[in-house]
Amino acid sequence: MKGRAMDSDNTNNKKISERIETIVGEAKEVAAGAIRMSGNEVESLGGNLREAIKKSLSARENVVMVRLNKSSLSKIDELVEAGLVNSRSEAAALLISDGIKARTKLFERISEKIDEIRKAKLDLKNLLNDTE
Repeated sequence: MKGRAMDSDNTNNKKISERIETIVGEAKEVAAGAIRMSGNEVESLGGNLREAIKKSLSARENVVMVRLNKSSLSKIDELVEAGLVNSRSEAAALLISDGIKARTKLFERISEKIDEIRKAKLDLKNLLNDTE
């Protein structure tokens, strides 16, 4: 009896092992196919992203010092490590530029208010000059 049970266990183990190997083989084929299919798309996306980043960073002339928390610094370092930018400076410039673009309407309103403040200051200055 023990011999038959052992033979049955070995047969079951062999079948399970073969099924696992089949599943693993199929998974490898699917993954390889996905990689082949998306390779061109990834290259195209990467090229477009690099081009957009270069355009965004083309005219950086001013230096700004900034303190970051660990989480923000980690994200900046991820951009550098991924090769999307060459340095932390480029990563920060890219994120600032994208943030400004994303909040265009807010910055338009701020610019309008700043213009009003400048005009009010000029009016006050002229008022003081007129009284002298």
